[in-house]
Amino acid sequence: MSLKGYKLIRSDHPQDVKRGGTCIYYKDTLPIKFLNIFNLSECLICEIQYEKKKCYIVSLYRSPSQDDDTFNRFMSEFEIILNRIITPINPSFVIIVGDFNAKLSIWKKDDPDTREGVEIGALTSSFGLTQMISEATHILPNSSTCIDLLFTNQPNLIIEAGVYPSLHPNCHHQIIFAKINFEIFFPPIYDRQIWHYNNADVNGIRESINNVNWDRVFLGINVNKQVEVFNNYIMNIFHDYIPNETISINNNDPPWITKIIKMKISNKDDLYKNYIRNGRTALDFQKVQEACNLVNNLILKSKDKYYNRMSLKLKDPNTSPKAYWSLLKSFFSDKKIPVIPPVFVNNEYITDFKTKADQFNIFFSNQCTLVDNSSTLPNHNILPLNSLTTCHINADNVLELIRSLDANKSHGFDQISARMLKIGDKSIVKPLLLIFENALNEGTFPLLWKKANVTPIHKKGDKSNIKNYRPISVLPLCGKLFERIIFNSLYSYFNNNNILNVNQSGFRSGDSCINQLLDITHMIFKSFDANPSLEIRGVFLDISKAFDKVWHNGVLFKLRSNGVEGKLLDLIESFLCERYQRVVLNGQSSCWLKIKAGVPQGSILGPLLFLIYINDISNNLESNVKLFADDISLFSIVFDKNLSSRTLNNDLIKIQQWAYQWKMNFNPDASKQAQEVIFSRKTNKPQHPDLLFNQSQVQRSDAQKHLGVILDNKLNFNQHVKCAMDKANKGINVLRKLRYYVPRDSLIRIYKTFIRSQLDYADIIYDQPSNMSFCDKLESIQYNSALAITGAIRGTSKDKLYKELGLESLSSRRWFKRLCQFYKIIHGKTPEYLYSIISKSNHSYNTRHQYRIPQYFCRTNYFQNSFFPYTISEWNKLDPAIVLTDSINIFKKSLLKTVRPIPNSLFDACDPLGIQLLTRLRVGLSHLRDHKFKHGFQDTINPLCPCNMETESVSHFFLRCLFYTNERLSLIDELLLIVPSILVLNENHLIELLLYGKKDYSNEINTQIINLSINYIIETKRFDIPLL
Repeated sequence: MSLKGYKLIRSDHPQDVKRGGTCIYYKDTLPIKFLNIFNLSECLICEIQYEKKKCYIVSLYRSPSQDDDTFNRFMSEFEIILNRIITPINPSFVIIVGDFNAKLSIWKKDDPDTREGVEIGALTSSFGLTQMISEATHILPNSSTCIDLLFTNQPNLIIEAGVYPSLHPNCHHQIIFAKINFEIFFPPIYDRQIWHYNNADVNGIRESINNVNWDRVFLGINVNKQVEVFNNYIMNIFHDYIPNETISINNNDPPWITKIIKMKISNKDDLYKNYIRNGRTALDFQKVQEACNLVNNLILKSKDKYYNRMSLKLKDPNTSPKAYWSLLKSFFSDKKIPVIPPVFVNNEYITDFKTKADQFNIFFSNQCTLVDNSSTLPNHNILPLNSLTTCHINADNVLELIRSLDANKSHGFDQISARMLKIGDKSIVKPLLLIFENALNEGTFPLLWKKANVTPIHKKGDKSNIKNYRPISVLPLCGKLFERIIFNSLYSYFNNNNILNVNQSGFRSGDSCINQLLDITHMIFKSFDANPSLEIRGVFLDISKAFDKVWHNGVLFKLRSNGVEGKLLDLIESFLCERYQRVVLNGQSSCWLKIKAGVPQGSILGPLLFLIYINDISNNLESNVKLFADDISLFSIVFDKNLSSRTLNNDLIKIQQWAYQWKMNFNPDASKQAQEVIFSRKTNKPQHPDLLFNQSQVQRSDAQKHLGVILDNKLNFNQHVKCAMDKANKGINVLRKLRYYVPRDSLIRIYKTFIRSQLDYADIIYDQPSNMSFCDKLESIQYNSALAITGAIRGTSKDKLYKELGLESLSSRRWFKRLCQFYKIIHGKTPEYLYSIISKSNHSYNTRHQYRIPQYFCRTNYFQNSFFPYTISEWNKLDPAIVLTDSINIFKKSLLKTVRPIPNSLFDACDPLGIQLLTRLRVGLSHLRDHKFKHGFQDTINPLCPCNMETESVSHFFLRCLFYTNERLSLIDELLLIVPSILVLNENHLIELLLYGKKDYSNEINTQIINLSINYIIETKRFDIPLL
């Protein structure tokens, strides 16, 4: 079919049957070319050049009738295409569209997961691709599924994507579409002061601070003025002794465009204008050409320097995980796309960054308001048994806090950074100690330390909606040091006097999300295991903006009721009042606005004050209550459904009354104030009476996210694992991009920090050790990551890959982490509520003859595979010598020896391509015909080398192939100079030496051996052709 003004290119079914195939219509005025370098049939790839960028559009069809081998080949060929069009530097805009005949529930909620969908989803996610279609595209009388898909690596450029009805009544496939917007709003240029700390005159700074007579400087002025004077003195000293400059930040320019390059670009533009003005003479044209060449060369050199500099930072083992993440973002982020796009306020889009900052600040400050009700403080006040009127401050404590600061921590609006404080060291203790003591004596928290810079962070949903952002506040660091001193005294007092709620796990030393989740899931699994199986009703409450709604008078009342008095109470009252904030966006600041309620976000004291405020919320409740900061959940094991509902309803009324008394609000959406999940494994589920909260029916759902884990009603964790895998898959693309810039050990570190960590969280909760399908699904993340790190070919042995990198399998890792957690529990390193779960023997645990833990009797596999029964079983299998170790670190090392392989070393070899090719030979899947034949490649019908001598194995390639005689002679000659003893090695030992080096040799010799092998591999050019 022809379309006027469009050309057609098509790729039909390879067997010329009347099904399948794909085509692209395109405007002949477009700068478009089609790529014919791939072997995937029924696939078209076009490249469109726009400005200085490329856009790739891929249209393909995958037959639903593919057998396993054909699908595996499709996946390999599809991965080759993705590697080609999604490049690490200056990434192109990619759209992949077609009929994939694959289903995945994260694409369309009610679609079942198919093997094809899972693998295609994992692969595309690992390349940073997002699937944009979420509606049914294939509609039959009895089913509607989403199998026509649209992937892109820049979803922010997709204005709209969706489905149109089919143009023909007999066609079951709907039309999928996407509207693309290439217009980008650039953030403004702004100035930033840069401090060159490495060149600081440290002795000069300390001497200058010590020379200030701080007692005289502070004499006769209040603490607010003291902080102001201190800031001025300190900043003047730092300005004099630390080289600094003000630079213009232009997010429109790539980071390698320097001032000199900008000057040369300006000069080139002037020459071009002269060329036009002077009538386009040959001499002027030559000058323009020379200027263009100069600019291009400077940019290339500067770009190389930039990436080398970033690479060195990534290689540095001392780089913190936070700094690593920042580097990765700066390494590959697209500078032309602002973090926060235009926001929609009052029926218009706001693009101006100053106005945008003001709107965010108005929204955030409006959240910090009290509930408007008639509640007043209680009349009675119980006299506490103990009291706290002050906090302990001395010079040693202040110095210890300064030295413990993270040097990379963000500073507040006062510009005093952690690096500055650490450089000042002892010299800065005296003025800070005087200010702290005076603040305590006056009962005044300094005003300047109560002003916060706020950055909006997108949570989820539409980025143009201000409501979908949360504030991150940054306060002055000196104020946070003072907060830490107050916190230490306050927390010790509340903890030592057992005042804090035993059900509260948030912000408690020794407690964690994982501990609480272990307790909850054990209760549920144990109830499932009862005979007959019991159900559990769980109610999850959502306090609206809990930290922002704290009533200052209320928290002061509760502090006073618990014995906090005198100047310390005055200080905390001052800390809460007269606080201000502003929003800062791309160098643009909003006006300062006053905060009227709540505990300060980003502060040290805020979380503890909140815990004190809600400390009594669970008083007199009959349900099993769990608190984690502002997350409140109630659980009731259903022995009698009517009794259970009465208990829960009574408790919900008490919580409602508590909230009214203390001016707290729950989610303004009545349907979200409280959510219920009825955990059940029963086939015939009974009807339970409804629950009410705030005069609204509590909504029931099949799952609830609690403390970062999705708890579904059967507790099979499928939803949670899908989400975790999706997040982890997206990180694999980073590894693939970085493979050519950073060494392997850095890539492994990045994998562990940013990808494996997604699966590590709560893995001992969701683990299903006897479910092989479940374990394999999770293992695919690590396998794909290992492929990305090494450049190995899909189909490579998992065990060989893990041995190459020194990675234990994820199932072994979960086994290890279960046992480590159990060690902590039985040694009292976790809260008492976990230790009480374990059935203890009559003898003490750590005697020589009684190291085994009595096991649970489990009626069901659900309970048997849950944490406590399964881990106790595994614990009792351990060697007594491991179990009875006194140190958790020794225990960990002993376990790791049994599951973590020793990695194969690359020594100091640094040729990325050569390392990739060497690794393929090591792990047994490369271009060699022996490898391809064993792995069933269709283009390899026998393993015979083209030289017709014998099988093209690794030893044949290195030692006997007739094609590479000269290269081999050169390899042997150079190897003899390093290791003369190779003449007495047999063939197997020589190949092992060439591939792995030898542990008895020095690092230098091994590096030379590996480099010789790599040089030989590259010089033969055997692996230059693409893998088919």
